[in-house]
Amino acid sequence: MRKPFHDGDAVNALIDAAYFGRISRRSFIKGLVAAGFTVAAARDMAEQAAHAQSNQAARIANLKNEYDFIIVGAGASGCVLAQRLSQDGRASVLVIEGGGTNLDQDKIRDPRVYARNFGTDTDWGYKSTPQKHLNNRVIVAPVGKIIGGGSSINATVWLKGDKADYDQWEAAAGPNWSFNHIVRNFKKVERYAGGESVIRGGEGMIATRKPAVDHPATRAFIESAVGLGKKEELDVNDVASLTNIVGQQDINVTADMRRISAAHAYLLPALSRGNLTLLPATTVTRLDIAGEDCRGVIATVDGQERRFSAVREVIVCAGGLQSPKLLMLSGIGPADHLRQFGIAVVKDAPQVGANLHDHMLVRLVFATKVPMAPPVDTGHAGITYHRSSSSLAGPNIQIFGRLNAPNVPNLPSDHGYLTMPGLMKPASRGTVRLASADPSAPLMVDPNYFAEQADVDAYVASVELATAIGNGKGFDGIRKEQVSIPGAGRAQIIDYIRANAATYFHFVGTCAMGSALTAPVDEDLRVRGVRRLRVADASVMPVIPCCNTHAPTLSLAERAAELVLAARAVGSAN
Repeated sequence: MRKPFHDGDAVNALIDAAYFGRISRRSFIKGLVAAGFTVAAARDMAEQAAHAQSNQAARIANLKNEYDFIIVGAGASGCVLAQRLSQDGRASVLVIEGGGTNLDQDKIRDPRVYARNFGTDTDWGYKSTPQKHLNNRVIVAPVGKIIGGGSSINATVWLKGDKADYDQWEAAAGPNWSFNHIVRNFKKVERYAGGESVIRGGEGMIATRKPAVDHPATRAFIESAVGLGKKEELDVNDVASLTNIVGQQDINVTADMRRISAAHAYLLPALSRGNLTLLPATTVTRLDIAGEDCRGVIATVDGQERRFSAVREVIVCAGGLQSPKLLMLSGIGPADHLRQFGIAVVKDAPQVGANLHDHMLVRLVFATKVPMAPPVDTGHAGITYHRSSSSLAGPNIQIFGRLNAPNVPNLPSDHGYLTMPGLMKPASRGTVRLASADPSAPLMVDPNYFAEQADVDAYVASVELATAIGNGKGFDGIRKEQVSIPGAGRAQIIDYIRANAATYFHFVGTCAMGSALTAPVDEDLRVRGVRRLRVADASVMPVIPCCNTHAPTLSLAERAAELVLAARAVGSAN
């Protein structure tokens, strides 16, 4: 295999270290040149990194009590808002992040080992309550505790979803969230290696590309799906409808295997701005609300409580689990639940923390006759979509392949491949609830997986299709045997799902936007009943899209930035 021009891991390590003062300017330049950059380019990058590092050090040393905008959370959406709200230099922006800034770690830089973050210092470490319909298992619920949030610890799958997903958003929250608006903002986000199209972006912030499709397992996956009636699509992100297509999913990883997280693309380039302050390793314990106005936030800075005021708005970007937590700690949520912990009720909002839903994922293992070719890129081996009922507007099933079979007992990883069915449009809904008024207490996370019979039926169909693909003609020259539940009937499939299915790490819906007065946030993402407060992250999705949620979250955040800036313009005019 041809060696890439730049060593991606080394480049990311150098950039991450330089931006936060963990490497000298000389070492940075030397490292970049060794990785393939010209001396001039390396010097330009060193100057930008040094400026950002010194600027942020000065701003942290001289924290103000008041900013125009305060963003809670520097996860994927928070990074977008930080970039866009500080871009024209007219407003001061404070971004408060509970995690750290050390992106210079193998487990973050290399998307192939993303799971090494789970349960470590870069994961908030949440777990579900025992799941009644999954044999009472406790399911880990990873949430990124690092700038970039989930975009810094995920598997870098880059998918936009189906038009039907955003038709559902528009039905719930109005024309701000139509497919056309979403596509326009996808294009603003994306810098696709294949160039711009009607749907795809060619000059956006996040570099994306298609992994290799010539690996034997990838071709076998696609050929097997085609043999089952799926249509091969050269670019699964360049079509409005995903039903019954098969192809290769994209990744937000450069050709030299550099993860391009929201922190890398949106936040780091903005850190040299004089109007942006990033305050990491700082916990926002509650919102500062007086009457019906959100005046700012209260945070723990170096062990001391400190109040920061927001002249214009506070924008909560803490994610599907932590955004409802902060609202509830601040008195916005189900009144009876808040009173249980002695929290004064600011706004009785029963739907805050409700509507929690997530994708479910399970692995099917197949053994091979001979060792597989080494994995390439991130190890993904094709993707297909399926609609289990003709009554559905779009697909509710996603299945993707993997080039090897890691972490399977008694099977070397290169002696197997996987098909991995996902339940993408679950009917089951759960909750996020407080366990205490103490901000450091664990959350009660209950996704209520597999509770609805519709989910049981759809997931059985998903596993059946994934089994058929793994046993399909494309794999005939490769496959030795099916390892997972060979010859299983419906009852055995259901038992397998209950014993093995887990989260796909896509928690949404807990502060759902909507036109209905019962929705926690309105069509412009403003929290109902509290002025100058918005939520802008995956928690506002009223219905989960049929794809991995990273790219939709960034697009949503771009749309949120437009709404905030439009409101600022109106306010300035008045």
